[in-house]
Amino acid sequence: MKEISKDVYQAHCLANGGQIKRVRVERQIAWSRPDEGWFKLNTDGASRGNPGLATAGGVIRDAVGNWVQGFAFNIGVCTAPLAELWGFYYGLYYAWENKITRLKLEVDSKMVAGFLKTGICDTHPLSFLARLCYGFLSKDWLVQLSHVYREANHFADGLANYAFLCLLGLHLLDSCSDCISSFFDEDYRGISYSRRICL
Repeated sequence: MKEISKDVYQAHCLANGGQIKRVRVERQIAWSRPDEGWFKLNTDGASRGNPGLATAGGVIRDAVGNWVQGFAFNIGVCTAPLAELWGFYYGLYYAWENKITRLKLEVDSKMVAGFLKTGICDTHPLSFLARLCYGFLSKDWLVQLSHVYREANHFADGLANYAFLCLLGLHLLDSCSDCISSFFDEDYRGISYSRRICL
């Protein structure tokens, strides 16, 4: 319904010779559980500088919202897009290792989502890691990738920031750490956050 309203509004503006004004509206944004039989993976990267100290984190949850697997990766120094891709890669890796066959993958980086939906040229500095991600995406399973607002991905963001407290390297998390459990609980309870978005 929202898409139809948007199309009608744009057609009206163009028919009257006017410019399309970017209308901002307030929406409530929340993490949502995947459909029955599916799992959801949320990943994120964080960087204190570009390049700078960087981390990544991610979590896999089932259709009820229960924790399946999480990770926190203290990378060292790299760029923000590379940190995002590392989170994406390790999230796919752990989902595959957990023998998940239906996966919904959410990231809040439009650039990373674009790389993995439309491709990336071989000369791009991130192409090596993008190719590793493509390798996982082409395996025998169903993976649906989508870009979401940060408010729907805030637990993965919390994991990425938690990784700054960890030693260098990759840390597998079989359960949620106490210092970020409040984020997990908010997602589980369906707590939403207000955001002004463009129609």
